[in-house]
Amino acid sequence: MAAPKPLRYPKAEIHKTTDYLQIDIKKYVPSGTGTSDIDPDLLVEKVNPTGQTVLAYGDEFSNLGPGSLAQRRAAARQLGATSTRFNLTRPSKRNLEKPNGKIYLPIPSNIQDGNSVKYTEGSLDGLTAKALGIAINAFNQGKENQAIAKIISDTLKSTTNALVSNEVQQYFINTLATQAANVAGGNLTASQLLSRQSGNIINPNMELLFDGVTLRSFKFSFKMTPRNGKEAEEIKKIIRLLKKTMSPGLGGTKGPNNTKVAENFYLNTPNLYQLSYMRGRAAHPFLHKFKPCFLTDMSVNYTGEGTYAVYGDSADKGGGTPVSMIMDLGFKEVEPIYADDYETTDGKKGVGY
Repeated sequence: MAAPKPLRYPKAEIHKTTDYLQIDIKKYVPSGTGTSDIDPDLLVEKVNPTGQTVLAYGDEFSNLGPGSLAQRRAAARQLGATSTRFNLTRPSKRNLEKPNGKIYLPIPSNIQDGNSVKYTEGSLDGLTAKALGIAINAFNQGKENQAIAKIISDTLKSTTNALVSNEVQQYFINTLATQAANVAGGNLTASQLLSRQSGNIINPNMELLFDGVTLRSFKFSFKMTPRNGKEAEEIKKIIRLLKKTMSPGLGGTKGPNNTKVAENFYLNTPNLYQLSYMRGRAAHPFLHKFKPCFLTDMSVNYTGEGTYAVYGDSADKGGGTPVSMIMDLGFKEVEPIYADDYETTDGKKGVGY
């Protein structure tokens, strides 16, 4: 099936110094279930960089001992390998080669990018740290043959004995005392009482800890003013294509002889969008790159000048087309930015992601 003809606004030639935003619309490919079983029948023998002959599956190498390829495949099955393999494939690595559409739009105003990472404050006071160390050591001290209940019991006893000191006892006394005092409606804490008594508090050993990644969002606004019937038709097709491809499809399960059953039982995931700043036919040499995105929201203002006005020519000359429209698009990337991305071919161009 041939790729659909690209849509373009404005309808003008693209020269080697023309800057524009390219939107490639791609079919969504699911990432799988996350299991990673080896399919023995797909294992092949390869020579790794050290010169050793190993079994290889994709980019993975594993040595399953001597023998023929058939024997080593059998060894893989004995180790629990199955004939089913699913991968959590990163969206940027999925098959994005079959386009459902391509759109060229002018570079929008207010270009910007922003990267962020989530952090959270964490604390580990001395009492908790000491108890944690005792517990970890107890579980790592070769107690595999003991019942889990006895391990927990011994650990609790060791922790209790280790924490019995005058300072710790006084802290727990303060804790109980403040709880009793708060029955009368107070909100005193053991730390506050300790501060009043000695001017000290328990050192929380607070630290900022990495807590996760974030996904970037991008907002674009395009003001479109068709100058003739051809541009009017092109704008209409662009709006329709974006609306259609951002919408989920109605799915169904397959029955005997490939007949559809359970019509509309599922909804199919909408398309992915690969955004690219371009100069001529190559990537822009400076501006940032994008990961694959979903089009999360779209709005079109058909009265771009604040009042209703349309062309009055015949349909083939753009009759009925608003003289000015503002199209707002909101995209969100489907995966975070990783440091490794800056080592890829695209990541080394311009400012990266």
